[in-house]
Amino acid sequence: MPTHSGELRDLLYRDTIAALSSAPGKGAIAVVRLSGAETEKIVRKIFRPKDPEGDFENRKFRVGRFVGADGGAFDEGMAVMFFGPGSYTGENMAELYCHGGPGIVRALLVAASEAGARPAGPGEFTKRAFLAGKIDLLQCESVADLVSAETRRAAQAALSHLDSGLSKTLESIWEKIVEAGAHLEAAIDFPDEFEPGAGPAVQGKPMDEKELARRFMEVRDALEGLEKTYNSGRILREGARMAILGRSNAGKSTLLNRLLGEERAIMSPTPGTTRDTVEEVCDIGGIPVRLIDTAGIRETGDPVELEGTKRARRAAAGSDICLVVVDAAAGPEEVRWANAELGELDCLAIMVANKMDLPHAKAPGRSKFSGKAACVCPVSALTGEGIENLRETMASTLIGNEGDEFGGNQLFLARERHRDLVVRCKKAIERGAEGLNNTTSPELVAVDLNEAQRALSELLGRDYGQALLDKIFSTFCIGK
Repeated sequence: MPTHSGELRDLLYRDTIAALSSAPGKGAIAVVRLSGAETEKIVRKIFRPKDPEGDFENRKFRVGRFVGADGGAFDEGMAVMFFGPGSYTGENMAELYCHGGPGIVRALLVAASEAGARPAGPGEFTKRAFLAGKIDLLQCESVADLVSAETRRAAQAALSHLDSGLSKTLESIWEKIVEAGAHLEAAIDFPDEFEPGAGPAVQGKPMDEKELARRFMEVRDALEGLEKTYNSGRILREGARMAILGRSNAGKSTLLNRLLGEERAIMSPTPGTTRDTVEEVCDIGGIPVRLIDTAGIRETGDPVELEGTKRARRAAAGSDICLVVVDAAAGPEEVRWANAELGELDCLAIMVANKMDLPHAKAPGRSKFSGKAACVCPVSALTGEGIENLRETMASTLIGNEGDEFGGNQLFLARERHRDLVVRCKKAIERGAEGLNNTTSPELVAVDLNEAQRALSELLGRDYGQALLDKIFSTFCIGK
């Protein structure tokens, strides 16, 4: 991967940075990371090895004591050097392992600062790795996603991108676009006397219009396939919002507690107990889902309950999917109410027929509900009957039929930036294909190919500006 050059890289590489790379707060061990040309010099100033003989060896730990500017020791720990260009950032790096008391960490960071390091900015270690050509921009973003992953499945998904699976796929598409452009340019420049090897990266006879059209459609289909993964990828990365709606005393709070596995919401047979929304995140099939328990929806003159109903509907408006809870023992009136509520929703709903433990409970069929009802899940939130099936239904409704493969080796788009650039590339390819079909000037088709190529170059980080880097790395934690 090529090293990026320019004023930004020169500025960053002028100094050595330091930051806490482990979680803040009290702990058994803390890790302070340094990177830059003066790293080894700074480490020698603040670390006294028990064995003072010999130099630091690459990736070999040394035991010793950490000292301040006055030479006084304040902790015992370990230090390890990672010499560039084989380090994470491509330059000399060190990791210092100290005891995890906040006072010790502060003292170590102060010692590093007094020895010549400056505090690192958000994501600055990873930014240096990108500028050194160690990883591409997609992999940088996957580092942030890995750190913020709330479930194992989300972590697996981020790790698959860090392993460059998506990058390699996009790289392959980019190469096909470049190759098509090269053949098109060769056909323009050498229409009668084209020779094998002439023109940019072209071997053999230039592609004719039919071959180019097939190549355009092949690229378009690959891009469209990636585009379709965005909603599921976004939900896996960011989590989903799911409001629990229902009439008073339908068992919404009991259902929330059952899904969470703990008593988070107050349960009472008295209608109207829940007045405000209660939100908690839980793992649903590996997807981080923010469940929102809402106030019961019913006709009332109580201004507080009316406000609760308004908040319930606002929660529904911002949800990816809603759980609409009906009392399976209450009869057809529940179905009429549910259909009226479904008409107000802008998203799909899972109908939860609750209280199946009661003697006269009967779950309505899917045909009883409007088209926004994805399915009906009979449950007893009180006893736990049907809850596992409900959880599986929630997961499959959120991310489709990807099953266990999703988040493992399957490629997907997880960020709006990724989706927008893939769409931009696809539209440029579609314009080029239409131009070929309409016998548009080859020069104009080449313009569309160049636009497609630029979109993927920006996605991979080959074409970037400081504003883009600032936006991406501002979301990183300091020390990564």
